[in-house]
Amino acid sequence: MLDGWRFRRGLARLAQSDSPSLRTYAQADWPDFSAPARQARFVALDFELDGLADNAHLLQAGWVPFSAEGIVLAGAQSFDIRSAKRLDDTAVTIHGIGEQRARDGAPLADVVAALLGDLGGAVIVAHGARIERGALQGAVRKLHGASLPVRTICTLAVERHLSPRLIGTGPYRLGAARRRHGLPDYAAHDALTDALAAAELFLAQLRCLPTDQRLGTLEAMTP
Repeated sequence: MLDGWRFRRGLARLAQSDSPSLRTYAQADWPDFSAPARQARFVALDFELDGLADNAHLLQAGWVPFSAEGIVLAGAQSFDIRSAKRLDDTAVTIHGIGEQRARDGAPLADVVAALLGDLGGAVIVAHGARIERGALQGAVRKLHGASLPVRTICTLAVERHLSPRLIGTGPYRLGAARRRHGLPDYAAHDALTDALAAAELFLAQLRCLPTDQRLGTLEAMTP
């Protein structure tokens, strides 16, 4: 599988990094792309950003580890991320993180190091995973000048696979998808809450997929 070869090549490069957190990430025990998804380890991840532009900066990160057996709430992490920049007023009204709160957040380097410590050997799960993947890779590039290979499953893409004929984008939003699987509504735009919501949704989606569903097939759905 081409994606698997690229991922392994990226890990080999990362293993030569001067950063201990990047080397540990690269040397983790990663699941085979052909392994059953139900045997893998996952981390549901969400970022709150100052808008959706390519140069938007991270304001909050939340993640929670889980597997097909359940969600490990004791491993949940949530951080406000320090920023001294002028924030986008429209984004502030959505995520509620104002400039004073952003100035009091944790340094980006500390948050990324903690996150990488939990991500080694795990597949990221997120709703609209392209955003989380790009934000994480951008942060690592900014901090370390390195390209971070990541493995992701997008619950939005999986939901389109399970329910392919719904009209418009609304039915595929996180809340709408959760309701379709009988899951409760959560308040949106808090990173940890959204990460937990994505983890629960993916576990519900797994129950709708074949018991031998391969991990790489789900990863290939991610745009």
